[in-house]
Amino acid sequence: MKKDLTIIGAGLSGIYAAFLLQKEYRVTILEARDRPGGRIHTLDGHDMGPSWVWQHHTHMLNLIADLKLELFAQYTQGMALYDQNGTPQHFMPTPQAPSARLKGGMATLIERLIASTESLKIIYSCQVTAILQQEKQLLIQTAEGKTFLSETAVLALPPKVAATIRFEPPLPDEKLQKMQSIPTWMAHTAKCVITFKRPFWKASGLSGFVFSNQGPLFEIHDASTDQEAALFGFFHSRTAADKEAVIAQLVRLLGPEAKEFHNYYCSDWRTDPYTAGPGDGSPLREHPQYGYECDHFDTRLFCIGTESSSIEGGYLEGALISAAALARRILEKSSL
Repeated sequence: MKKDLTIIGAGLSGIYAAFLLQKEYRVTILEARDRPGGRIHTLDGHDMGPSWVWQHHTHMLNLIADLKLELFAQYTQGMALYDQNGTPQHFMPTPQAPSARLKGGMATLIERLIASTESLKIIYSCQVTAILQQEKQLLIQTAEGKTFLSETAVLALPPKVAATIRFEPPLPDEKLQKMQSIPTWMAHTAKCVITFKRPFWKASGLSGFVFSNQGPLFEIHDASTDQEAALFGFFHSRTAADKEAVIAQLVRLLGPEAKEFHNYYCSDWRTDPYTAGPGDGSPLREHPQYGYECDHFDTRLFCIGTESSSIEGGYLEGALISAAALARRILEKSSL
């Protein structure tokens, strides 16, 4: 007979953990948003969160192959632009490890995982605010006034967000302080995607890659799909996500055809309460050193997520590694 398990957070790590544990557990996921995926968010085929997979991300590559999904190469051919002091300069970027994107967007990975997981129940618009230990069970309380009992629970949340939950008995100070100190990946920026009739930058010998210290976007890349031409960009951490300013920047850098855009999409992760926790939003000068453990309630509560992985933390690969490590641990514990 399957055991019950509650996971808090329907991002990649939470859903992948449910997928790995489905033979032994009936999993209920409590998700504060009205959709699955967490920072994986796809609008009309365009990824508003993470989008790239690299050749060394073997967990992602194997999972994509197992789920029979399709990758395509990120377009990088041509010159790049360095936008310094308002004067863009052409340069040929140093060759980087090739990256790929998922056909249909990363949300297709989430959808396929959910469809491939038996005995999975996801409750949306369900924000967990407190977890209390009651003898051999955990009482989970939500902002909507719902309560759930679970023998084991998994927090699949950014650590700063998880640290805002009330725990009884409280988390040890050192664990709480560690969670509060870890920057949330993506929480320092917003991402926009702009679609066009054609990839006009290619006709000028450009790859679409721009690095700018002028803004509002500090980094721009080709985001075209097999359906339409597109560019995506990240905003400077303290810059407003202003569409008019973005289009003006693209016109200045790429020419007047940038005015003829079709659609503009934007996700401001800095203002998303389920992504950015207290203290997030400051610019990152380098990729953070991720990795932490946060067992509690006599190993009835666990934490997973990309920030908890010391290997490829901050990437989709890190989310899978974290979930897989916990699944092995839970299965080993249940077999004793």
